Amino acid sequence: MSMAQLVAAGAPELPEGYFYRVRPFMRSGLRVEIRRRRLVGSVSEESGLTWPSEHYDDGLRLIVDACCRVHREWLNREADDVLLRDAKTFIGDHDPRGGA
Repeated sequence: MSMAQLVAAGAPELPEGYFYRVRPFMRSGLRVEIRRRRLVGSVSEESGLTWPSEHYDDGLRLIVDACCRVHREWLNREADDVLLRDAKTFIGDHDPRGGA
């Protein structure tokens, strides 16, 4: 299945240079990853696990839902990274008397 077919089925579109990878996990699960292309190979940016259940009509729906969840986590992690970067400016000792 191509990236375009996955997006057409409802998975969120990824920026240029990123793609979804779906792999088996243990006996009956699947690992869905968002990966970033590099000059040689790729690196995982975010991943999540999914298992078949009665909530899904077919395998495509299962994968699209997993892609949506992983994409949401990926976006939340990016927002958390920005907050953490801002918070790091306060690392260090703080004089209780207000001096330098």
